[in-house]
Amino acid sequence: MLGCMHHTSVPDISVIIAVYNAMPYLNECLDSVLGQTLGADRLEVIAVDDGSTDGSGAELDRYAARYPQLRVLHQPNSGGPGGPRNRALDLARGRYVFVLDADDYLGPEALERLLDMAESQGSDVVLAKQVGLGRTVSDKAHRHAEEADLYTSEVYRSLHSAKLIRRQVIEDAQLRYPDDLWYGEDQVFVTGVFLAAGKISVVGDYDCYFLRLRDDGQNITARARTAGETVAHIERVMALVAERVQDPVGRRRMLGRHFRSLLRTALRPAVEARHENPGFTAEVYDRARTLVQTYWKPDMGGELPRIDWIRLYAFACGPLAAFEQLMEYDPAKEPAPQEIVEDGRVYRCYPLFRDPAAGLPDVLFDVTEKLRTLHRLDTLTWQGGRVRLTGHAYIQTLGTGRMESELVLRARETGSEHLVPVQARPAPELTELDPELAMAGFLAELDLTTVAGGGPIPPGTWDCFLNVRADGVTRTVRLGRRHAPELDRTARRAKVLARDPGGATELAAAAFFTAYGNLSFEVVRRIPLPAA
Repeated sequence: MLGCMHHTSVPDISVIIAVYNAMPYLNECLDSVLGQTLGADRLEVIAVDDGSTDGSGAELDRYAARYPQLRVLHQPNSGGPGGPRNRALDLARGRYVFVLDADDYLGPEALERLLDMAESQGSDVVLAKQVGLGRTVSDKAHRHAEEADLYTSEVYRSLHSAKLIRRQVIEDAQLRYPDDLWYGEDQVFVTGVFLAAGKISVVGDYDCYFLRLRDDGQNITARARTAGETVAHIERVMALVAERVQDPVGRRRMLGRHFRSLLRTALRPAVEARHENPGFTAEVYDRARTLVQTYWKPDMGGELPRIDWIRLYAFACGPLAAFEQLMEYDPAKEPAPQEIVEDGRVYRCYPLFRDPAAGLPDVLFDVTEKLRTLHRLDTLTWQGGRVRLTGHAYIQTLGTGRMESELVLRARETGSEHLVPVQARPAPELTELDPELAMAGFLAELDLTTVAGGGPIPPGTWDCFLNVRADGVTRTVRLGRRHAPELDRTARRAKVLARDPGGATELAAAAFFTAYGNLSFEVVRRIPLPAA
């Protein structure tokens, strides 16, 4: 009965597994698929044995004899997973496809949850939350989302094949793995899938996919690579993005991701090999320079960690020795670099900062816009037309020794502003964390009857900001979203600020919190309300 169903019904999901010398991990992989809560009758599993020599092929045949939904194909070794996956894609019948590596495994509910997300949201691609077993995974890419924008979310950090993909999208776009690449081939394929997809979702509230670092060191990514094999997939995927993505934000973010990859997976091994294998290093350097010259734009710097931006600039424009010195610098093993403040800007003193031989511009070391401003609104009270606000605010790493902050009321329609000085006060809740934050507290007394050059604030919606200043550095934050748990944010009746001499109208203001939790004031001129 089940065998007949395998041939006649359309499965919901085709699970594709390319297998090469995957013992003993193969058993856990197959058991995790065949034991899915989705149900065996809704799956087909296509496993392609790519010339294994460790008994993986025989183990596949043993499982296939027990499980009719498992189809096994054997072929001579092709050199990489792309060919076997393509052969399975050609045979797949499921409405969706999921590619699983033979040394990884799935959580029991993974496919059911992924399919539920795809069906309920109409998704073409659903990312599966990954758990690294000795391997690094991107938490940012796998934040739970019913809809994730390719350009503005973090899903493009994940180019591993472990995703549920609507098979019609693959076929309509004529997508297959590049079978001439064995390293990075999934990045090319998944980028094509992302660009063809209409809607992307993420199952981030369940551990779906367990990504393993093999104890025997036989992960395919651990294989030695030539210079061409090291760079080719980056060249190909950058060309694909440059050709297909016209949106400036998407282009910047997607190419920026691959420049990060260029530094870490190509240029780093090239630097490490420069003494033992100078030919390898020279070819990687040449091909990487071509990529920088072809695709790099100055606005991509923000897509890289600051030290990587400095490294890439040194590679493209500075002395080669400076670049190699920066690549050998490991921030995780060194003390945190000092920061200096000059003319309202903060510079992080990474190696070669203002080194005349390196000639790296100061702007590369300017981290002012990256500094976090931590703030909290604790209380909001009214006294007539006066509003009293308390809380704390500080710029991380700068301390509070010379804080001179101010409250900003900004008209939503016109952008005009009124500034109110803020008094620094003790912040005992922070002092235990860092004695330098002893005076991070603030008190703002806002008189709405005189704030506009001695007169009352005009009608309109006024959004509340805080200019946080320390050591000459200013950062502006929206006030209210971060607040003390006990802050009363209940809507209150408007307060009368002023009345016309004749009493025909009055000016009234009410504090409110926006949908994002930020503090604003609504000021209106109205006919006076009758007395209670």
